[in-house]
Amino acid sequence: MNGELNFETFKYFLECYFNVSANYDELDRLINEFNSSENQKYRQQIRFELEQILQLDNWNVVQKFVKSYGMRNMNEEKLKWLILRILNNLK
Repeated sequence: MNGELNFETFKYFLECYFNVSANYDELDRLINEFNSSENQKYRQQIRFELEQILQLDNWNVVQKFVKSYGMRNMNEEKLKWLILRILNNLK
């Protein structure tokens, strides 16, 4: 792994749905909005990407990715929570 993650759909979710202007208590609503607005291809792709992130188990790199594209400084526990929350609410 070269230190760069190229998860375009997760990046899109961070930039367009769960961006810096969104609060954590809005996450479920934003996931529901993603479910209803995006086609099955994108929902499957984000699921694949998030499952890959969990398998990577390199939270420093994931932290940098989320900070870069979501403007959020999250620790490992919060990152896992975010990823599992999205995965558990995807349709």
